[in-house]
Amino acid sequence: MGELISIIVPVYNGEAYLERCVSSITGQSYRDLEILLVDDGSRDRSLKLCQELAEKDGRIRVFSKENGGVASARNLGYRNMTGDWFMTMDSDDYMAANAVESLWEAAKRNQAEVAIGGIELFWDSGRSGERRQAEGDWSGTLAEFTDQMLLPLFDLQLIHNQNNKLYRAARLYYDETMSINEDVWFSVRMLTRCSRVAVIPEIVTFYRQHQEGESLVSRFYENGVDTCFVLLKAVMGLLKKGQASSEVRNGMYNRMVFHICGFAGLAYYRAGYSRSQCLGEIRGLLSRKEFMQLLFKVRPEGLKNTLAVFVLRRRWARLYHWMCLMLYGRQRREYVRRRKGTIV
Repeated sequence: MGELISIIVPVYNGEAYLERCVSSITGQSYRDLEILLVDDGSRDRSLKLCQELAEKDGRIRVFSKENGGVASARNLGYRNMTGDWFMTMDSDDYMAANAVESLWEAAKRNQAEVAIGGIELFWDSGRSGERRQAEGDWSGTLAEFTDQMLLPLFDLQLIHNQNNKLYRAARLYYDETMSINEDVWFSVRMLTRCSRVAVIPEIVTFYRQHQEGESLVSRFYENGVDTCFVLLKAVMGLLKKGQASSEVRNGMYNRMVFHICGFAGLAYYRAGYSRSQCLGEIRGLLSRKEFMQLLFKVRPEGLKNTLAVFVLRRRWARLYHWMCLMLYGRQRREYVRRRKGTIV
C-alpha cells in the first residue's frame, strides 16, 4: 500500500458531467484514495448522484452545504480530508488513468512536496484542444524552480490550474472572498511553503471548455481587479522565498502588469460600465499604492506593457482611458447588443 491521497471534488449543478469525473478517479491505477464529493447547494440531481456513487465505492465520502462558491466547497473538503497528500478535481473535468500514480511517484522519487503535471483542453463538442505540458521531467529546490520553471509554467497556465497538482497535505485554505484568481493564488501560496518541486510532462487532467472562444477570464467578475492584488502579494512572497533572480522578478512583474491591466479592461470596458464609470475606475487603480510600486519596479517588455507602463506611470488616466476605449470598443458594442442596452 502507498500513502493515502485525498481527492476533493466540489460539485455544483454538475449532474451532466459528474459520473465521468468520478469514474476517472475511482478507476485510477493508484488505489489508496479517499474521494470527497462536496455538493455546493446544487439545484439539480447532483447531491443524489453523489450519494449513489458513494454506495458503489466505499472510498467516496459525500458532504453537502449551502451554495458558497468553489473556494468554500474546497475548504470544506480540506477540513475533512485525512490523506497524506491531496488533489482537487472540478466535477466537469476528468483525470488521465494514471494521473495520481504518476504525480505521486514523481513527488516521492524527488522528495518533493508539490508535483505538477500537464493539462489538455477539450470542448463540450468533444473536440480536443491544446495540450499544455512541460518539455520533460524536472525536479529541484524551490529556488531552482523559481529560477528555471516559474515563468514557462506560468505562461503555459500550469501554475493557474489547480487540478494538475499533487500536494503534500498542509493546512492552507482558500480565500473565500475571491471569485476569480483563487486557483493561481492557492498554487502560488502552496509553492511558497514547499522546499522541493517535481514536474512531469504527462497529461494528468482534461480541462473542459464549455463554449468555443470563451475562457473563464472572458467573463465578468465584479471583484476581479481586487483579487489581482491578492495574487500580486502572493507572487511577491514566492519571488522572495524562492530567491528569484532579477530576470525572473522582472518577468513576473511584467506578467502581473499585463494580468492587472487585462482584468481592468475586462471588469470595466468589456462590461456594462459607462465611460465616466470606467474613467473613475482607472483613477482608482492609479491611487493604489501597490500598483504604482509595481509600475515603477517593472522594466516593461512588449509593446502593450511598454505603452501601458509609460502612460500609467505618469498617471495619465484620461489617455489610458481613451486607449482602453479603442482597444475594447468592439467587445463593448457586443456587450450592448447582448444586453440590448446602451453604454453612455
